Amino acid sequence: MESQQNTGFAFKLLGAKFPYRQFILGALVPVTVFYTLNYYGKPLGGALLAIGWSLGLLAVGYWRSRRVELFAGLAIPIVAIELIGTLVTRDPAFYLASAAIENVLWALVFSGSMLLPRPLIQIFAELLDPDLGSLAFFEEFKIPRSLYRSAWVILTALWAGVCLLKAIVLIFSQLQLSVETFLIVRTAAGIPVTVLMIALSYRFPRWYWQRNMISQPRQDESRIAP
Repeated sequence: MESQQNTGFAFKLLGAKFPYRQFILGALVPVTVFYTLNYYGKPLGGALLAIGWSLGLLAVGYWRSRRVELFAGLAIPIVAIELIGTLVTRDPAFYLASAAIENVLWALVFSGSMLLPRPLIQIFAELLDPDLGSLAFFEEFKIPRSLYRSAWVILTALWAGVCLLKAIVLIFSQLQLSVETFLIVRTAAGIPVTVLMIALSYRFPRWYWQRNMISQPRQDESRIAP
């Protein structure tokens, strides 16, 4: 009976579907608004609209469900960093390098969070789904707390590694490629990679827990067998 529960929980954990609506409204819309107005020479107006949109989503989401909209919250620092890179200096080289600098900072943040009781990806996931890590969660799925945390540590390390790799690719591209080619690389290393990493973050933990929870009973049986 318990083994059936362990094999069936994969369809419940983290939800079976990705929160596309939250991602589009909270991340894609404000970032697109900023880049569009920035393209037409109005970065400050674009940033104010994007940040205002994100703050509005945060307020509405918290008012409805007393939960923080993760994607809307993440959009605010992204837009702010881009705005600072645009306004603080008019040096094109510095502005183009802002994406690499941002990725280095995120890599450091992700790496540092692994030293905390809850790594950053675990914090994000539990904001999206408050049931994760709750007492009821552990009682229902019988997942050891060490196994639960290790999934988030691995994911956080992957995010840190990807951010660092993106920074290296961006620096190399800026130094070696034409501006037009570099901008293509910068775009490809932005939202598309982030979407893939978010999708991985949704799929990996339940696969990791299920794989280890299925193999654990077999190890126990081998110890009991004569």
